[in-house]
Amino acid sequence: MTYLILARDGTSQIVLKRDSEDAAEKKARELKEMGWFEVEVREDKTRPRRGGSAGGSPTDAAMTP
Repeated sequence: MTYLILARDGTSQIVLKRDSEDAAEKKARELKEMGWFEVEVREDKTRPRRGGSAGGSPTDAAMTP
């Protein structure tokens, strides 16, 4: 699962990505220590989850003879 770290400083806004929640939380703490504010961690809902669903994907069904 991918996590987004959003933060602002006086003139900029950044969005960083991390593959684990622990890594995202660590980076968020680092940004706060560096003076960034409005630091937020959220789950990236735009990327499909790894592993797919239990029923398989539509492309899996299309490949079945």
